[in-house]
Amino acid sequence: MIPLDIIEATWLIKYPDRFISTTELVGLRAQALAKHAAHVEEMHVCISAEKIQRTIHLEEEIKHKIMSNEVKPGDLVLVKISSIEKSADRKMKPRYLGPMVVIQRYQGGAFLLAELDGSIWINKVAAFRVVPYLARAHIKFSAHVQDALDTTPEWLERQHNADKSSPGDSIEDLEEIHTVEASKDSD
Repeated sequence: MIPLDIIEATWLIKYPDRFISTTELVGLRAQALAKHAAHVEEMHVCISAEKIQRTIHLEEEIKHKIMSNEVKPGDLVLVKISSIEKSADRKMKPRYLGPMVVIQRYQGGAFLLAELDGSIWINKVAAFRVVPYLARAHIKFSAHVQDALDTTPEWLERQHNADKSSPGDSIEDLEEIHTVEASKDSD
């Protein structure tokens, strides 16, 4: 049986191998409609059970290959540099940044990370780029990192906004800083 048979329900009745009258055709279609709901439900249950069985069997076969990267705040991770995969000389370049500290996991799966010195990354990091870091010994975090781990989402939002408004981010800020330094040098 092919998927077309399941969707179109062509197996429900046997059509004749000759031309038939309109009344006979209407009768055959009525028989097919009468059998349709019961047979389609029966096939759906059968196929669903088979899919579940195949999925369980596959999980059992490859259970040693399936990795669950459960990362929670405070864990150390490495961040994969995905832009290197496209470069021609990728063999000689580092593939990961880190270790980093997970500060928060967002609802969509992205992470907010911090360096070991406590500086928080401005951008979120996609979940597929985060790999758990297996440290040989327990690492004691600095006070700044510990503060970031103990913070509320409101504090993180304020930090994010403060980082955006820091001097030197825009060309105007750089020109202003340069003008102030030039006036100090002339005095």
